[in-house]
Amino acid sequence: MEQLIHEFAQFLRQHLTSISVGIVATVLMIYGSYINGFFKKITRKMPFVARFALFIVLCSAGYAFISALMVRLFKMFLLTQADMPLIGILAGTFILLAILAYRGKEV
Repeated sequence: MEQLIHEFAQFLRQHLTSISVGIVATVLMIYGSYINGFFKKITRKMPFVARFALFIVLCSAGYAFISALMVRLFKMFLLTQADMPLIGILAGTFILLAILAYRGKEV
């Protein structure tokens, strides 16, 4: 059984970049409307053109920066985990994201 767990963990390690991208993208999909709402709230008093330009910057550069940074940090964190914690963290993360998406009516 230990050999099977090790092989599965090695398989996951080979695909950590894709797994991390999927997790970060899902988190941003679930909480993107909250981020946009907060951004709208803090830029409310600005002229329309400035608000529009800042929103474009947020969507193009801001989300790209957040995604790249979070993917790198999450992947580095996962690479430091032993076999069983790695499997548990990933399974727990996907279950938690499913619950959050369901509660947020994203599903």
